[in-house]
Amino acid sequence: MLLKLLYRMQGKYRRATLSISGRKYSAMLADTPLKRAIGLMFRKSIGSNECMLFIFSKESRYGIWMHNMLFPIDIIWLGSDMRVVDMKKDAKQCRLLDCNTYVPERPARYVLEFNAGTIVKAGIRKGSIAAIKYLSGKEK
Repeated sequence: MLLKLLYRMQGKYRRATLSISGRKYSAMLADTPLKRAIGLMFRKSIGSNECMLFIFSKESRYGIWMHNMLFPIDIIWLGSDMRVVDMKKDAKQCRLLDCNTYVPERPARYVLEFNAGTIVKAGIRKGSIAAIKYLSGKEK
């Protein structure tokens, strides 16, 4: 219940354009501790050309917990150089407290969450390079 309240209070997400493997996505930026903690919880879906981009200040092995997820997702971890360092296809939704947490093999600075099936459909592989164009014009 508290998480649902926080979800409603968190405000709108800033957006960016994310390019990877020749495809472009509208990325919701999870760039605050609250937005990173909530992620895609409680959402019924996201669009086929959408993703959530978690932004951290330094590289680490950031885990993704599937608690209160309502649909399966693909997860991609990116290093500071924007290269894919690890991936998890079809992480299943979970409404219980005992849900899976997915942790990358190597440290990452960014985490992407897409609809399940995106990794295969887009041909994303370890070593693929992503680019982010922030709405302010700043690129990484």
